[in-house]
Amino acid sequence: MAQIYDISKKITNELPKLTITEQLTVTINNRKTNVLNVQAMADEVERKEKAGKPVDDMAFIKKGLDLLIGERNADELEAMDLPLPEFKEVYQTIMSIATGTYGETPNK
Repeated sequence: MAQIYDISKKITNELPKLTITEQLTVTINNRKTNVLNVQAMADEVERKEKAGKPVDDMAFIKKGLDLLIGERNADELEAMDLPLPEFKEVYQTIMSIATGTYGETPNK
């Protein structure tokens, strides 16, 4: 008799939420297609950098945030004009939640 594995309890099909401030909680669209699109954009940026072509990092970040948290929420985040270390924390948290790596210890 074949072994049967059941992962149905792990499949919720719900999108994660992130509270950034008391006024701003965002839903992170971590659907496979969406995350793969962001990763493809990152690959393109890396190819351009290796080829010595100019790259607009902020345009990449804005487009990635638009895809992951929606344009309206990305605009609200931008309007907060956070200090760079705090903005970086928010961005990295969103990316790690979207890719399912939030809370993992990075390899050094």
